[in-house]
Amino acid sequence: MKLVHLADLHLGFRAYNRLTTQGVNRREADVFRAFQEALQKTAELKPDVVLIAGDVFHVPRPGNLAVVQTQKELIKFQEGCGAEIVVIAGNHESVKSSDNRCILELMSLIPRVQVITNQPEAVEVCDGQAKVFCLPHNALGQVEQIQIRPDPDYAYNLLMLHGTVDSDRINDYGGYEIPTDLLALPWDYVACGHYHSYTPLGRNAYYAGAIERTSNDIWKEAKEDKGFVSFDLTSHKAQFHKLESPRKTVDLPIIDATGKDAPTLDQIIADQANQVGIEDKLVRQKVINLPKSVQRQLDYKQLRTFQMMAVHYLFEPRSPEVSTHDSNGEGATRQGGLADKAQEFLQNRELSAGIDRDRLVAKGLAYLNPSQE
Repeated sequence: MKLVHLADLHLGFRAYNRLTTQGVNRREADVFRAFQEALQKTAELKPDVVLIAGDVFHVPRPGNLAVVQTQKELIKFQEGCGAEIVVIAGNHESVKSSDNRCILELMSLIPRVQVITNQPEAVEVCDGQAKVFCLPHNALGQVEQIQIRPDPDYAYNLLMLHGTVDSDRINDYGGYEIPTDLLALPWDYVACGHYHSYTPLGRNAYYAGAIERTSNDIWKEAKEDKGFVSFDLTSHKAQFHKLESPRKTVDLPIIDATGKDAPTLDQIIADQANQVGIEDKLVRQKVINLPKSVQRQLDYKQLRTFQMMAVHYLFEPRSPEVSTHDSNGEGATRQGGLADKAQEFLQNRELSAGIDRDRLVAKGLAYLNPSQE
């Protein structure tokens, strides 16, 4: 008997204001393409049951396009594969007020799909051979009062939940902590969602990770593969399945600007961009110890060209640490300041046609420091 464990799909996720030729946010289209690939690979594995451990959608009220496309893909998957699907709600799509309903409930209209959105609940799958104990995000808020144990009347006992196992595995705040003694029980499999990196947790427990890079800090995941887990309940063997469709993400080596002039830095920045080929990728370039006087002399036309080439090119300058004094007169340090952050924001944001970026940056900095206007 085989299961597939998916989590953190984040369908409807949008970022960077880039559009496809159909007018869809580029990153939303990326995430949906990864979802299609995950379903295709899952169908090829012919599992008996598919567990989706929360955060199917990125927000409680996703756009109509995301909802309609998701329903269509799941129906097509069911027609071709026929595996039972059990879905729980994560923190991103859960609702807090009683007069609202979770968007995932629409999925329960699809045959052989069971959805648990709010309360702890156990469901049977595979003609009664297995029992899935489901703890969606909202249920974890009351987990201390819940007695959950594997049921000896079933051949296989599965646990599915969406939360934080420990403080070292957090890339998206808002999840509840999972009691360690709950994972220590003799489950045949534990499907966890919320942490976006594939992680074995011991004794048949896994974070499947996200299918695309949608967390608050995608650069930490730049070198990670994205995918899902399959698990053979008979042999207790797990396998991670890498997806090919997630957009390439590159966190370029940090440049130390100490002692370097603007032309030298321009050349280093260009060399690093050309070396990896930034076209259609998500790219970050950090430059540290960059004095504001040198930063102003950089070739921003070149940086804007890089921003056009990549789906997202983030140029992240950092000023040297500046000596300051606290209220007690003791020495302290601070990194950069408001002007640095404002300049970085204005130089990297998308602008409407016809707006002169250099004049916009200069005007914005003048507002922050009128004495230099």
